[in-house]
Order: sequence, then C-alpha cells, then structure tokens
Amino acid sequence: MKFILPILAMLLTAISTLTAVVFCLGMGANASATQIRMLKLWMGGFSLLGLVGIVIGIVLLRSGQLGWATGAAISPTVIIAIIFLISVLK
Repeated sequence: MKFILPILAMLLTAISTLTAVVFCLGMGANASATQIRMLKLWMGGFSLLGLVGIVIGIVLLRSGQLGWATGAAISPTVIIAIIFLISVLK
C-alpha cells in the first residue's frame, strides 16, 4: 500500500512525457527542416528526462526510500509543466 504514491508518480511522469512528445510532433506539421531538427532534439530531451526520472524512482523505490522515489519520479513532470508554461506565455 505504501508503494502506491511512487508508482502513481511514475505513471504520471510517463503520461506527461508522452504528452510532451506528441505535442512536439504536432508542432512539426508545417515546420521547416531546421525547426524539425530542433523539435527532434526537444522530443529526445523530453524522452530522456522522463526515462531518467522513472529509472531513478525505481532504484530509490527498491532501496526503500519512498519519499525520495516519489520526488525523483514526479520531478520530470514538474519540469515539463514549467517548460510548457513558459512556451505558452511567450
């Protein structure tokens, strides 16, 4: 029962990472070649960020540090949300 919060944080990170990648794919519909290259880098960065957060969360979960596992698993979602807020406000 105590493992539910870190696992939910990992699922939320996976969903937010997938949403960020799909959002970048949607922006590439009418983009130039240079913009598509930049979008590919952003998609790779979002994917790597989400993957690293989930892997670190799993490692910390296995070592019994549930609070740190939740924090590590949810931090990519927070970073992605901040990036989206900045991009929407510009």
